[in-house]
Amino acid sequence: MTDTIPPPRPPVSGPPPNAGAPAATAPDVTAPDLTASGTMTGSPAPGSTAPVSTGARTAVLDPQGPAGTAAPAAPRQRDAFFDNAKFFTAALVVVGHVWAEYGDSTAARAAYVVLYGFHMPVFVFIAGYFSRGFMRSTDKFRSIFPTLIVPYVIFILLYRAQLVLINDVDFSLSALFRPHFLMWFLIAMVFWRLSAPLWGHLRHPVLIAVALSLAAGCWAFTADSTLSRTAGLLPIFVLGLTIDPRHIQWLRRSWTRWAGLAVLALALPVAYIWEKGVVVPRMDRGFILWNQGYEDMGFGALTGSGYRLAALGFAVFLGAAFLAVIPRGHSWYTRMGTRSMYVYLLHGLIVKTFDYTGVLAEPVLHTPLGLVGVTLLAALLGVVLATAPVQRLTHWAVEPKARWLLKPSHART
Repeated sequence: MTDTIPPPRPPVSGPPPNAGAPAATAPDVTAPDLTASGTMTGSPAPGSTAPVSTGARTAVLDPQGPAGTAAPAAPRQRDAFFDNAKFFTAALVVVGHVWAEYGDSTAARAAYVVLYGFHMPVFVFIAGYFSRGFMRSTDKFRSIFPTLIVPYVIFILLYRAQLVLINDVDFSLSALFRPHFLMWFLIAMVFWRLSAPLWGHLRHPVLIAVALSLAAGCWAFTADSTLSRTAGLLPIFVLGLTIDPRHIQWLRRSWTRWAGLAVLALALPVAYIWEKGVVVPRMDRGFILWNQGYEDMGFGALTGSGYRLAALGFAVFLGAAFLAVIPRGHSWYTRMGTRSMYVYLLHGLIVKTFDYTGVLAEPVLHTPLGLVGVTLLAALLGVVLATAPVQRLTHWAVEPKARWLLKPSHART
């Protein structure tokens, strides 16, 4: 779209509108599948009119209208790049959980290592990028309870019921609400978003987050896998939270797509050789799963810190390569990216049903053809779970109407 130059206006006496007021900043761009609904956009383009948040609506200062008045603006378009990235990342989460059952195949293990080297860090990075509103406004914290804690309670009950009814695990009241399988992410999001205001006050937030992550690997609390992941992936969340949007634009250049494809293609044979363990010793998988401390993996503080720093480096490097190959424009799957949390929370119930009933252990599935078939079915499952009908059927669990639990904004003291 080409900007047009408006006709000259007659001079207006008095100070210009908003004289002396700080420049308006871009509104919080919270992804609807992670918190409340909203538009997803980047920073305003240079020279464009900056939006001003007005609560439920967004208005722009109209340079053509009466001085100091605000006119309603058309809804801002979502950024297809991030919707596409969330769609592919969510689909890869499904594939990765299926590949976890193929430890008997060196090729599957190598693909698993590459996938887990970047796909969950990318998911965390995007969550951080769309959590910037928590740095600026305490009102954003109101969304934590209805969008993270209530869905956690609903799904942990479903996952625990599945363990008892299908996997014949004895019921334990003490373990009822303990994070299980993929539920750690919602708990981690609560901690990360509560910490968001802190990072805006620091000169070097990412470096400090890295230091905390390395030190946390030595602490006893990392025996809990949820807390270990929360601390280990903290730098990735902070990177998304504080990165300059211009750096994201750098990944959208045409040549970076080819570079990203080359990096991801080269990573597979490198991981295969690594899994063989004949050239260099294999890295403990705990470092790419982020679920253990150094002592639990048999490493001292210095060695463990080195491995974790390497895992963070691989996550950023491979994650950047993955984002570089993401399509930039709208496609049939773009809208599905807004439902990534549906894919994330729902697929585990299906995958674990196949796991608990022994379907994924069938010998026919542990052949090269079986692995390809299961991979395609897993990707298809990710697509199906991101459709509108699934959203309508399961909205009560993934995005429950729980804001009635909050006080009205005007009633707070």
